[in-house]
Amino acid sequence: MTLLRVLPLALLFTCSLCAAPLPVIFDTDMDSDVDDVAALAQLHAFADMGEVEILAVMVSGHNEWSAPCIDALNTFYQRPDLPIGLVSGTRGIRQDSFFAREVAEAFPQDFQAKHEKIEAVALYRRSLAARPDSSVVIVSVGDLTNLAALLASGPDEHSRLNGRDLVELKVAHYVCMGSRYPAETDPGTSKWGNFRPDPESTREVNDLWPTMLTFTGGGEFAHSMAIGRKIVKLDPTRSPVSLAYRSYLGKAKVGPVRHSADSIALLVGVRGFEPWFKVVERGSNHIDEIGRNAWREEPDHPLRRYTSELKNPADAPKIAALFEELAMREPQAK
Repeated sequence: MTLLRVLPLALLFTCSLCAAPLPVIFDTDMDSDVDDVAALAQLHAFADMGEVEILAVMVSGHNEWSAPCIDALNTFYQRPDLPIGLVSGTRGIRQDSFFAREVAEAFPQDFQAKHEKIEAVALYRRSLAARPDSSVVIVSVGDLTNLAALLASGPDEHSRLNGRDLVELKVAHYVCMGSRYPAETDPGTSKWGNFRPDPESTREVNDLWPTMLTFTGGGEFAHSMAIGRKIVKLDPTRSPVSLAYRSYLGKAKVGPVRHSADSIALLVGVRGFEPWFKVVERGSNHIDEIGRNAWREEPDHPLRRYTSELKNPADAPKIAALFEELAMREPQAK
């Protein structure tokens, strides 16, 4: 194993044990699927436990209710002033949501009225420039639109560095939820998942990202850790997470639970791979023109890896229980 492979993982494990919380930027579409809600709730739980410091939440799509929904969740967890970045560039798409408006209208939030309106790239640059070198973890659970725009950005009042150099200087690790591994083989062109809605940005980030980039998979891997049965039993007038799951599961008609693809990415970003996840470190990701990915052993990229398999499949219920417990935690008084 090369030194380049060892250092980022060692840094991740060290940060999970040290006193200082891990600085995290969370990038989400918060529209088409409800696992984004669980992941953001879990991020707040990690922050309440002192494991992370949430720097910002970015929106990767154009649904007008995504940012207000995020603000309602942030407010519920008593972080009403967390900055929210709106999708940057011209590639962002709008997807419908079965829950975002319901949550935004049912719980307190002031995004439309008085929350700062800032594009994601500007917020990324401001947030990264203010942090120590090699300190920030980015977790994306939506389209890669903002990340590509960040890489393409130029110097501004926050930093004289271009986007790629700023990322290389400040980001320790980027965890990207997407897509299927070792390959996504759907021959259709529908814009599902996190890679297909904006395939140009997906390819650019995959090819140009200058620090360790860990991909986490979906499909049966994520379905094996599905959650929701306990969440929907919470009072939806008191829990925005419960309201979101009730609304999504009722309207999408996907069954009594939903996969935990986004929760897996967040857990890897905050706590690393141990003790549950296998890691493939040799090879690189290849993205085609419609956003399908395929992992190939050659060429080997030392800053690319993925996880899409459990070391022990019998651990899936334990991990699902952890995800559900974190998503159901009561907000901690500030």
